[in-house]
Amino acid sequence: MSPSPLPSLRRTLTTPGWRRSLLLRRVAAALLVLLALALTVREATGQDPSAVVFARDVPAGAAVTADDVSSVRVPPHLLPADALTDPGEVEGRVVTAAAQSGEIATKHRFIEIGPAGTDVSGITHLVPVRLAEPEVIPLLHHGDTVDVVTHAPDSGLPETIAAGGKVILASAQDTPGTLLVALPADDARAVAAASLGSPLAVVITGDRASGG
Repeated sequence: MSPSPLPSLRRTLTTPGWRRSLLLRRVAAALLVLLALALTVREATGQDPSAVVFARDVPAGAAVTADDVSSVRVPPHLLPADALTDPGEVEGRVVTAAAQSGEIATKHRFIEIGPAGTDVSGITHLVPVRLAEPEVIPLLHHGDTVDVVTHAPDSGLPETIAAGGKVILASAQDTPGTLLVALPADDARAVAAASLGSPLAVVITGDRASGG
């Protein structure tokens, strides 16, 4: 019967010299190979879910193109609950606030994005709205749904100029007191015309107004 290799292996490990160094290098190389194999298998089996991330900076109010996003795998504990997983879900959507490269795209980053995939192509005309009471601007959030109102010149009663606008930018350093609101083309023109001679205000509607 051949002698057990264990004593020989034990002597090699406990005796300084080139044999021990060679053995340790081989063991380290084998471990690295196993680690690389495990990582390859992990990636191939797709254990981490995919998520859409911004591939470059996108300014507020811009419509997202295919080149603006990519799909990467993200560890589940780093994935927001409302993260988007399909780049096709965000193409053509309008971001409500500036997005940075590498940021995970979430539903609340976009105008009117939801499970139904609501089409927002009709409300991507942007109009600046200078409010008569600019101190209310800090109360507004990116993506809020608002109605733009003024008062009728004859009766002084409230008059809605445009309904269902989306707040794109609620703090403009260059133009303090001004909102950037997304509206359909006709409503955007009506708001722009009214701003020339009438004080404007906004009323928050939608989910946030109802506590949703």
